[in-house]
Amino acid sequence: MNNDINLVSSQESTSLNEKKRLKMIRVTAVVSLTVVALSSILIFILYSSLSLSSIKKDQDSTLNSISFLHKKSAELAIINNRLTDITNILQKRKNYTNAIATIRQQMPAGVSTTDLEINKDNVVLIVSSNSLQSIDTFLNNVISLSQKQKVVSKIFIESLTVNEKSGSYSLSLSATLL
Repeated sequence: MNNDINLVSSQESTSLNEKKRLKMIRVTAVVSLTVVALSSILIFILYSSLSLSSIKKDQDSTLNSISFLHKKSAELAIINNRLTDITNILQKRKNYTNAIATIRQQMPAGVSTTDLEINKDNVVLIVSSNSLQSIDTFLNNVISLSQKQKVVSKIFIESLTVNEKSGSYSLSLSATLL
């Protein structure tokens, strides 16, 4: 026999080797892809199951703090609303302080306030003195307030009484504030 005779061509043998190598590369690629995909899925599942409990703890603590802060913010909103309402009421009401201070400044020496009542529009003032002349001076000063400074609009003398034991006089005066 002749050893020089080659029944298989050399091209086919190289082609077969290349096909085998290509097949091995494909199998290796598919296996490595499968391993990477499975390991990624496994790592994701492990990570999510382990960190899920910490996420739930964080979520619970956040919800508790939000509900606590919501309660505080609701209380703060109610207080702010009440303060706004009180401020509006105080701005709309008459300034009794200045009116009473102005009336009290008109009191001469020897006249003292015994009683003071403030209604919505009226002030009832009871003054006492040992002298009718001091009460007359006070009454004239209050009348001048209604004419000059426009603090009061109407003045009514409700009573003038004498206490014989103490020798003092009391004047009850009702005035409508402007």
